[in-house]
Amino acid sequence: MAGINHIKRLSQLLLTSAALVACTSEQPPLNEWQHSHLGSYAAAFSPDKRYVLVGDTDMPAKLWDIEAGKIQYSWQNLPNEAGTTTDVAFSGDGSVAATCESNTVVLWNVADGKPITRLQFPVTIKDVAVADRGEYVLLALQDRTAVYFDVIANRVMQIFEHDGSPVNSPIKQLINSVAISPDGSKALTGGDDQTARLWDLSSGQQLQQWKHGSVVSLVSFNPQGDYVFTSAGNDQTRLWALPSAKQIAVLNTSPIDVDTMWGDLPVFKTTTTAVGYSADNRYIVTGHPNQEICTWRAKDGENLDCWQSPRRESLKPGVVLQAVTFSADGKMIYSESGNGLAQKWPFNHD
Repeated sequence: MAGINHIKRLSQLLLTSAALVACTSEQPPLNEWQHSHLGSYAAAFSPDKRYVLVGDTDMPAKLWDIEAGKIQYSWQNLPNEAGTTTDVAFSGDGSVAATCESNTVVLWNVADGKPITRLQFPVTIKDVAVADRGEYVLLALQDRTAVYFDVIANRVMQIFEHDGSPVNSPIKQLINSVAISPDGSKALTGGDDQTARLWDLSSGQQLQQWKHGSVVSLVSFNPQGDYVFTSAGNDQTRLWALPSAKQIAVLNTSPIDVDTMWGDLPVFKTTTTAVGYSADNRYIVTGHPNQEICTWRAKDGENLDCWQSPRRESLKPGVVLQAVTFSADGKMIYSESGNGLAQKWPFNHD
């Protein structure tokens, strides 16, 4: 009888979860801007929420004034040779932007649109983070390292690696995502070894390691630097307090604890491709590869709402959310999708 009751309870939970998923539907945005005709590989919002930098496919990257709906600057890494921008980023203070094409990064002055420097590396760049004022960059490279580079001195300061021991591999693992802490003292890396790792940028010492259930594809510090955000492919996204390194919350839309055996069911899994934070540090917004946008309470990971961004063309594949953020006043949410559309949504909260 106990076994039957357990199965009945699981069935009720599955039905409840299915109902929650069913309630996630496409919503029309309050406003929409077409930022790319061919689509983009990467996008990033400026810290002041005024601009979005879009890495167009086979076109110069474009810095858009969001509400004005106009291009502030068009940037390409080589003069008269527009390539595909594979990654973009802003420094934490918003003064510098980065565009990446294959193995080349160019840093740009956001105030006047002029290039600051061009950096070329011997291997492909997977991800880039920029320190305040653009004095340092942190790069995830295709050679399975992350490099902390002094732009002014033109030299490598630290090299970080993910050994394969967490996944019982004898070789070091690819690093997919990097971030620099708001105070510029720490680095965060996420890799194929299913770990996110925290590093001291001065000494190169590893400070913390968090194991996940799959490849870690996205890592981020919140703007205040008091917690980190880590997300693994087809696994749950997690928040970790600093400096204690203790888990704050799992961002989860299902009624079942994802750390139990039932949490392995695919219906409870999600991949996060973008994250943004409210200015008051109370809320988080996430973007996903299934058109979905979700909002959360930062202190405990409570899910507030989820909805789907409409496709540009109904018969084309789903939309990958490349960047999400809150407006400066916290009343709206901006999103940028791989289909070239930027959208604005109302943010309703208690």
